[in-house]
Amino acid sequence: MGDGATLEEHPEGQREDRGMDRRDAVGFDAFYTDSWGRLFAQAYVLTGDREAAKDLTQEALLRAWRRWDRIAGYDDPEGWTRRVLHNLCIESWRRATARLAVVHLATPTESPDIPVHHHELAEAMRSLPGRQARALLLHDGLGLTVPETAAELDAPEGTVRSWLSRSRKIVAAHIEQSDQPPVRRS
Repeated sequence: MGDGATLEEHPEGQREDRGMDRRDAVGFDAFYTDSWGRLFAQAYVLTGDREAAKDLTQEALLRAWRRWDRIAGYDDPEGWTRRVLHNLCIESWRRATARLAVVHLATPTESPDIPVHHHELAEAMRSLPGRQARALLLHDGLGLTVPETAAELDAPEGTVRSWLSRSRKIVAAHIEQSDQPPVRRS
């Protein structure tokens, strides 16, 4: 879907089979174009991997496409899609963690085009409790305001402020710790 492909070319998005009229299709196309970058950025921060982020973003948008007749009427279709994307990212973490439990990897392979600090940030984000990580991503990563973040998470604004404060400290400590040289034992 991304990178120039149109929805008409996507096999799962066959409009004529779904009975979607042209206005709905044009509306989704505009939604897709407008939200792709922000959704991809969220997935990238959560995964630290461009290809995984692209795949997960496309999957979230495909799910939105399949339900577009209903989602188009929501106050915030992008918020619905963001939540789906967040859940997909969490699911991918769980699968990756399960794989790592079975196959022990001494050191993670670094992607040559992604600086180490992106991996460190993604790792630090994964160390946060789910709603705290989501609050930090929505507010600091995607630029939502505290009231918008609170509404998306269905949490009081004071709670969101507390999560943001704690999350920033945890992430900073995690990144600072990863910047320290390893301790040599004699």
